Amino acid sequence: MNVLSSSGKLLIFLAVLFLSIFTLHAGELRPSGLIFNDYHGSTVVVVDKSACRLMVYKFQESWKMDQVFPCTTGKVEGDKFREGDFKTPIGIYWLNQAWAGWELAQYYGNEANVYGTGAFEVSYPNYYDQVVERKDGNGIWIHGTIKGNPIPTRGCVSVSNNNFLELTRSVELGDTPVIIEEKVTFSPSEEIDREQQILLGTIESWRRAWEEDVAVNYLSYYSDNFLTEKWNASTWREHKLNVNSQNERRRILINDLSVLKSKNIYHIRFVQTYTSSTLNDVGFKHLFLVKEQDGLKIVSENWTPLKQFSASPAFQYAYKEAAQNSM
Repeated sequence: MNVLSSSGKLLIFLAVLFLSIFTLHAGELRPSGLIFNDYHGSTVVVVDKSACRLMVYKFQESWKMDQVFPCTTGKVEGDKFREGDFKTPIGIYWLNQAWAGWELAQYYGNEANVYGTGAFEVSYPNYYDQVVERKDGNGIWIHGTIKGNPIPTRGCVSVSNNNFLELTRSVELGDTPVIIEEKVTFSPSEEIDREQQILLGTIESWRRAWEEDVAVNYLSYYSDNFLTEKWNASTWREHKLNVNSQNERRRILINDLSVLKSKNIYHIRFVQTYTSSTLNDVGFKHLFLVKEQDGLKIVSENWTPLKQFSASPAFQYAYKEAAQNSM
């Protein structure tokens, strides 16, 4: 008969106590990267590679985990940097396209069996991946499986076919972000709310500074390490001084704001409506911020025209009607 030592009993007691406290307050915790997407009915997908689980969070009055599915990811641990490394990327992405399984079979033949009943396209590599981290590769999807349970992949996220069907009822293409982490950490909602207020205040101050005629205030929000496909920090400042001097009476409106975090990089996306004396446009703006010694700074940004995302006709036939019939 084994007798536990006093230290062993203490460890068990502490473990039980921690589990009880965690269970008691679990509803007050949420993924640390889920900073702001607080719109009624909003959905965010969170993938924890180490725990092999895909979580669906929905916002009503607060964030709640609505669904959780077992999943598999790449055969090799770590962040994806190169095509063919069998790793699943870590970062913030969006679901912008979807295909039915039989449609993929027409394109890829028997090789498409691994995708199971269907697939969502993950927007890897995102702009920050490409420009700052110099990542390459593509074809990262959330998909079903050839077998009853998902198996390790070449870099995709795989769930069972039944769970994929459930996921189709929560995801909206172009609107549903995906947070992929090696290990998801959780923080109290109150702590995230404080972080949220700082970030929202920074974005609003940046917006107002852009509208004003004092360019030095606007440019103070940009890092000395700023980089895009066309500009570095020095050439960006010259470019913006020139552009802002020509575009008078600027007005910038921000809608559909999302603030997410991964690897201590804040990914901010919103619909930007820009009007001025010489230019009017509407598009998606992506800002990438990091904490530096003198505060939050923009290290990269990107603008793209607005685009309507829609699943393939085969996917809509296979899943959207199924979802409607299930109600």
